[in-house]
Amino acid sequence: MKLTRYREFDSFSPQPGVRLLAFESERFKTISARVFLLEPIQPQVVTENSLLSRIMRVGTESYPTRRELVRVCEDLYGASLSVGVTRYADVQGTIASIDFPADRYLPKGSKELEHALSLLVEVLTRPALNEDGSALRADSFEHEKYQLENELRALQDDKPSWAALQATKRIYAGTPASIYEYGDLDELAKITPQSLLTRQRSLIGNARVLAFVTGPVQSLHALKVLASKLKLPRGRRVSIPKPVKLRNRREVQRFNEKNPGEQVHIIMTWSGGGIYGSEDYAPTLYADALFGGYGMNRLFKVVREEHGLAYSIGTSYHRARGSIVAQASISPGQSNKAIALIRQEFRNLQKRGFTEAEFEAVRESLLEERKAAWDSQGTRLSDAVFQNVLGFRQTLEKQLRDIKKTTPQQVQAMLRRLKPHTEFRMG
Repeated sequence: MKLTRYREFDSFSPQPGVRLLAFESERFKTISARVFLLEPIQPQVVTENSLLSRIMRVGTESYPTRRELVRVCEDLYGASLSVGVTRYADVQGTIASIDFPADRYLPKGSKELEHALSLLVEVLTRPALNEDGSALRADSFEHEKYQLENELRALQDDKPSWAALQATKRIYAGTPASIYEYGDLDELAKITPQSLLTRQRSLIGNARVLAFVTGPVQSLHALKVLASKLKLPRGRRVSIPKPVKLRNRREVQRFNEKNPGEQVHIIMTWSGGGIYGSEDYAPTLYADALFGGYGMNRLFKVVREEHGLAYSIGTSYHRARGSIVAQASISPGQSNKAIALIRQEFRNLQKRGFTEAEFEAVRESLLEERKAAWDSQGTRLSDAVFQNVLGFRQTLEKQLRDIKKTTPQQVQAMLRRLKPHTEFRMG
């Protein structure tokens, strides 16, 4: 097995589109193994994968019930097993993970790495089927489909999340970014146990794969065991699409949606920022933090503290889109004033800038946030996958250097490049 370096990981590629990675660290007492199956986001496929991930985690061929899976995890010294979906730009990831104690902390002769990776691979590749093997088990299918349907319907009761989802569909209309990665009720109704088994086989055979083992384990040994367990069909695997950056608009688009509730939810978007991996990424981080992402940001101080208009307010930076999105929950009758204040505060940052104290506080906050995030094995792996999807590799050290060397002038120039794009109001 010939190893190569992939960022901070030792790496091995057994076939095109499949990469195995390992990272040895003595900072943790547990080993983490994660398999990421990556596919372009599509309306029907995202719903199928969302339901499939739920069914994978409740039964396999050898352990067909949730109870039996729990028992085998207990036998692995309390291993934690999970399967779910998430998104990376215009890609949906189906993620299976297992965390378990390292062999060195267990009785001599323990081979938990081999056992845990066998279980993880079985969860992905050998789901529990009906008697003739033609479909997924009907009882598991119906139960998990019912649960997912309830969760999708319940979104409408979580007003801030529902407003954000409806705004996203309008902001990114006509692009994959408008598709909700956890599924759609209309698409869910079309899925059968037979069609979902077909989807599972397509996922295993066609998705691009990044599989990791990290923690107190020798990289070469971990990769050998992972390669021996993760036997996947050989063939051409899907290409990963480039992310669609949000384009500037000549005029701001505005939407008002009626919805009963005690608050009005406002989502406002600015386009024109840098995307993750670009030279403009760090200045956009600062711009977002100064405006609404940092604890004592402008929107918090002005809209909430000074004028008392918002129950909650802040911004998020969509790194794959180059956009900054502000969201606020406002008392009825105060939304017009709040929107005017948000617009004005952004113009103030663009024209008048910020103080040296604000800039230094944000710099320290960004550096500490990045350092803290990389102390998490899960965050480190997820970031490596996100970078892979976006088509670049960048170490933590490089990211920290970029944040440190960013100047107030670069941040001011970035603020002036950001353009109002969308205003959405629901209530």
